[in-house]
Amino acid sequence: MNKRILATFLWFMVGWTAGAMGTFFLGLPEGLNIAMAAVIAGFVWWDPTHVLWLQGRTIVKSVPTRQVVGGHRLQVD
Repeated sequence: MNKRILATFLWFMVGWTAGAMGTFFLGLPEGLNIAMAAVIAGFVWWDPTHVLWLQGRTIVKSVPTRQVVGGHRLQVD
């Protein structure tokens, strides 16, 4: 959960900076800074596609019993 909080904060700062650059260079409204920052941070926190924060653990159902090492089979008991 700490990684998610840190990433949300950092992406909030990225959105704020991008909004400030849009305000300065393109003459966009000043409220765009906070709005863009909140949208980006909210998207990172929510993560609707589960790309950033995996939901649940993966369980390995089969464990290989033999391994190939240097072209020779190695029996693992």
